[in-house]
Amino acid sequence: MSPALWLSGLFALFYFSYGIYLPYWSLWLSHVGVEADIIGWLLGLGMVARCVGNLAVMSQLRGAHHLLPAIRLLAGGSVLIVAGFYVSQSIWALVILMLALNLIYPTLMPVNEALASRLIRQVHLDYGKARLWGSLAFIVANVVVGSVSNHWGAQWILHAMLMSLALMWLMSLSAMTPAPIEQRHERQGYSVLAVWRQPEMKRFLVVVSLLQGSHAFYYGFSALHWQSQGYATTTIGYLWGLGVLAEIAVLALNRRWFETISAQRLLLAGAVFALIRWGLLGATTEFIWLFVAQLLHAGSFCLSHLGAMRYMSRDLQPEAVIGAQALYGALALGLMVAVLLVASGKLYPTLGGQTFWLMAAIIVPALVLLRRPLQGSAAAPPSIKL
Repeated sequence: MSPALWLSGLFALFYFSYGIYLPYWSLWLSHVGVEADIIGWLLGLGMVARCVGNLAVMSQLRGAHHLLPAIRLLAGGSVLIVAGFYVSQSIWALVILMLALNLIYPTLMPVNEALASRLIRQVHLDYGKARLWGSLAFIVANVVVGSVSNHWGAQWILHAMLMSLALMWLMSLSAMTPAPIEQRHERQGYSVLAVWRQPEMKRFLVVVSLLQGSHAFYYGFSALHWQSQGYATTTIGYLWGLGVLAEIAVLALNRRWFETISAQRLLLAGAVFALIRWGLLGATTEFIWLFVAQLLHAGSFCLSHLGAMRYMSRDLQPEAVIGAQALYGALALGLMVAVLLVASGKLYPTLGGQTFWLMAAIIVPALVLLRRPLQGSAAAPPSIKL
């Protein structure tokens, strides 16, 4: 299977499962009797485990030849852990399973992105076209699983999660031709600590952590909030799907519209979109404004993520990419989201949707830090495209 087709399939199946987990897992936890503040702690502890798992796994990946075996192992482990949720749903069983799941399952994200970064350099992969299949699958999961759980019960959230992960594991066993390999001139990959010490890396990580962390309340509690305002699960699925549809449009037009834009400008645009989006969601639950806010996902998440990928793929030395992906996954997509999920779980029973204003406030420091361009350790060759 060609690298582009293999990666597109992997993105599609991973993000189908993530399109179940992200909006609906809190609903499934609520279905089995978990209170809102405990849901916040479970999701937050899961994010801490995600941070640890990302660093532990990614620190062992020093070369391109490690990527495919890691994906297969992580996918198989995820299937086994999700199957464990059928065995027991006591509070301590849920704590153990959530920690185990988040140690393994979300680590697929930085490993997948590290594989994409490798293929961008090795076969000039069109990242936007490969990644958009993941976003499309995310929408399908939002709509289909939302509808199924609305008609047949929330237990189908767990059923669909297990089936999608099993398909991803089976798909990962197929061969990729050519497989990811190191180029002749490349040295062994840098350690995570060495990457942490790269010029500008700390400022980059603070910026992306604030931008991605600001999505915590949306990820963990928007479904519960909108449901409490009278919206059906199916409608919530359509709203989530709309956001990712806007994301797909940006990914599809990446090379045409955003190819020449620097990482700093993409991140700055993402910050502005996020500030407007969380302000709207904090101010109202009128459907027309929810519609508009979901369209802004194209900027708050997608432009921010493209900016992060552009910085790591273009502005860093090849040996630093895997370590940078580890730090991005652990801190921006893990630890910061964990802290804000726990805070959201504490604030939601009192503030409800007003918690979105906290997410808006988090964006302000990122805007300050982005006043000057980010500088990488080395520019990539001009022929490489994201």
